[in-house]
Amino acid sequence: MTIKMPNLKGKLMEYIKFNIVGITNFLLSQVLYITLYLVFKLNYIVAYTITSIVSITASYFFNSKYTFKDKDYSAKKFYMTVAVYIGEYLLNMGVIIIMVNFFGIGEIIAPFLAPIISTPPAFFLMRLVIKR
Repeated sequence: MTIKMPNLKGKLMEYIKFNIVGITNFLLSQVLYITLYLVFKLNYIVAYTITSIVSITASYFFNSKYTFKDKDYSAKKFYMTVAVYIGEYLLNMGVIIIMVNFFGIGEIIAPFLAPIISTPPAFFLMRLVIKR
């Protein structure tokens, strides 16, 4: 069994790009989250939900264009992206609630930590959605 190095290199580059897009999207989303939470005094769950909707939409377009080099935007791919990110949202929300309520981690810090758990599965699922 031989490993195709160019294919492995290509997948590694996609993962790196996915993380660059993700980190950028994440940081911008956190600015929105903090603004909604601190400035507009929204409940942290409501603020995180609004932020997630904006972030999911941006993620689909940026990952399609930049990470996976796919310009074939479609409603089906978008809805499948939403499904992937709803799963990630639920995982993140569960982690955030546990961190806030059981470990006493602040409502501002918890959303920064939750993606550590959800990023790898989100990458592989997004790759399947966009590359298919």
